[in-house]
Amino acid sequence: MEFNIYKTLYCDVAVVGGGVAGTAAAIEAARHGKHTILFEKGTTLGGIATNGYVPQIAGNIEGICLEFARKLDDAGQLRRLYDKPYYRNPSFEPEYGKLLLEDMVFSAGSRILYDSTLFYVEMDTDRMIKSLIFYTKGGYMQVKASMYIDATGDGDLSALSGVPYEVGGQDFAGLNISSTQGSRWAGANLTKYLAAEAAWKKEQQDKGVENPLPLVYYLETEAIARGEMSRHVCNRNSGFFRVLLPNTPEDNASFVTFSFHSYYCHNTDAEDLTRQILEQHQLMKQFHAFLKNHVPGFENLRLVGLGNVPGVRDSRRIFGEYMLKAADVACGRKFEDGIARFPEMFDTHHPTSPDWVFMRHCHIKESEITGSAIMEKETLGKDCDAQMHPFGIPEGFPVRPNPQDYCDIPYGSLIPRGVDNLLCAGRCCSAEFHAQGAMRIIGPAMSTGQAAGLAVCVAIDRHVFPRELSGIELRKMLINEGVELDKPCDGYWAELREQEGNYIINNGDFITLVPKK
Repeated sequence: MEFNIYKTLYCDVAVVGGGVAGTAAAIEAARHGKHTILFEKGTTLGGIATNGYVPQIAGNIEGICLEFARKLDDAGQLRRLYDKPYYRNPSFEPEYGKLLLEDMVFSAGSRILYDSTLFYVEMDTDRMIKSLIFYTKGGYMQVKASMYIDATGDGDLSALSGVPYEVGGQDFAGLNISSTQGSRWAGANLTKYLAAEAAWKKEQQDKGVENPLPLVYYLETEAIARGEMSRHVCNRNSGFFRVLLPNTPEDNASFVTFSFHSYYCHNTDAEDLTRQILEQHQLMKQFHAFLKNHVPGFENLRLVGLGNVPGVRDSRRIFGEYMLKAADVACGRKFEDGIARFPEMFDTHHPTSPDWVFMRHCHIKESEITGSAIMEKETLGKDCDAQMHPFGIPEGFPVRPNPQDYCDIPYGSLIPRGVDNLLCAGRCCSAEFHAQGAMRIIGPAMSTGQAAGLAVCVAIDRHVFPRELSGIELRKMLINEGVELDKPCDGYWAELREQEGNYIINNGDFITLVPKK
């Protein structure tokens, strides 16, 4: 294919995608002295975390991710969820996060090129990328590098290079996880709202209602009956999900929420993505009017921002040298080449069911259940109804990750099959459908980016391909950089490990540890 190239750039490492995984990869590569360029189709960094209004650092926070959190904290732009000396799900100001990530990339020595959309890959051989072609305002721009990192989230670079991939889940007939566009709100009196919720709960319990619905969910039901809302936004168990932003008081709060789900998604199809976005915009408009007119504390609520990237959680997942399995996550499997950790529950936002909302378990044959997995043998069927499994119940028993354990993400999941001078980082890495959440959230996404950035530098120095590197050696190098992969997850996770209690599966398919009294 012929292009009228107006400019050609050369570098050691080309990172495509300026989300949190791509920024970590560019920072790491530049710090190791490589001429690095980070390409982003938008005009700010952070991806869905900043531009999509999902500014909450979930997962194990270590390495460059920990550095990011500390810099936010030092600048007064981070809100701790707990009054503890560690970080656990802290939120941050997304606009400042964009600026800070940009500063971190620049100070490391990497270039950034915004407004650059990858659309073609030129292969030198079947296994080597020769150049990338980006569409820019000036025309077609060519980029030639020694090594490439795909941090696009959607696996665009890998797919264009001929790497095999999968979209959607087998047990959901190829559907993607439900999507939710983020939004930003201001002017909420949460003190008044929470008091109203507490009074409602007491009133219902005094009437003999054992497990009353949240007030906001009950009021939504009435709004739906009046034709003011098309369906529920809030959760029947936990109510109104929101993430408070820093430097905002409870009685005049600013928050983000990503609760406007679309179901039956095909996230690589432009028509369906548009359908999702239009649907979610209408839900936001309906929800704004509902809160202002019917829910105590939201009389002065303002909708002040819509995420400018789709709230997509999964699309393409590459086939790598190793594909992280749902069983690995559930069983807390450790790998000799583990380069990141995931200590959370399954994070599958249900592809089809607005009643379940989440799917927090997978099915494994009893003979394959090992490690720390929690098997639901005695209550089989409790959470396996037709809505949970609309295409049929998989073989095996429902299994969940132990909240007191974690799984490793192996280096092999970053290595795509078939292309030698390419690595992946973030949510397009090689993983099964239900295991993909281990790479999607901010903590492990940045960790996979850091590992990819280090790996390509070592490969360049040794004149080898990344797949020829020892993942065990790469893990040791990360440990030497201060990433404590040789120790169990600390902070919140250390406290959780020390607790004694009973595991309870609640109505939202969550497993929790209830401490002994």
